[in-house]
Amino acid sequence: MKFFNRILKQAEIDATEEQPSERRGKPRYPISPDFALQAHLRPPPEGAEAARVKTPSADVSGWDCRVVDCSEDGVRVQMLPSFRVQAQALCHLILSVNTFELVVPCRIANVRHQGAHVIFGLNLAIEDEATWAAYWQFLEVIALGATLKLHRQTTRPDASGYIVESWANSRPARLTVWRHPANRGLAAFEFRLKSYLVRAAAGGGVEFLIGPAARPTTPARTEEIRRLFRWVVLNLNETVPADVRNFVRQFSS
Repeated sequence: MKFFNRILKQAEIDATEEQPSERRGKPRYPISPDFALQAHLRPPPEGAEAARVKTPSADVSGWDCRVVDCSEDGVRVQMLPSFRVQAQALCHLILSVNTFELVVPCRIANVRHQGAHVIFGLNLAIEDEATWAAYWQFLEVIALGATLKLHRQTTRPDASGYIVESWANSRPARLTVWRHPANRGLAAFEFRLKSYLVRAAAGGGVEFLIGPAARPTTPARTEEIRRLFRWVVLNLNETVPADVRNFVRQFSS
């Protein structure tokens, strides 16, 4: 299932253009434990040997796991040591966010023990364009927040009378906040996500806009922008200060 129908429509990953070996080495994007993602790893019917391994937490939907990071070529998941499969075994990674679910075919590439858990490296085995398009949308949601870097930080108020800080990446995304000069408390933010804009001031409502002219958008598109904003702010990296992350999250519910 695609996560968005009206936004993030142009997939930048094409399964027919690059072979898995050519996609390896692409950037990996970490996933915050705060992101509302549920993940399960399920051996398919042909993985009979793996399917025979049982634990109290195993069920028909798969084994619970935590996604550590993801990239264009693969995903790393944290599992319990009792999950055992052979190298190159085919599995299905089920990614669920709210009511949206995506089933991603993968192969076990490597296994690494880490404390009480095991990290499984999965190579993507996606063959159909629809699944690639949906996975690309998922990857974009993660990358938009995970790759922000400090772009601007003033020490004195600018023409607006506020201290300005911003974080940006090339996807493009840019988060800008305005602080009160007296106590550096947060007064407002503006978050540009590709061609969409989300902005709000303390004590006010949220605006969802589109395009360079920041035009109002349709209710259906607004709902998708709201969903994108909500998911992205839950995966902001730690280059964005905690007080900024908390301030922006207040407007994401």
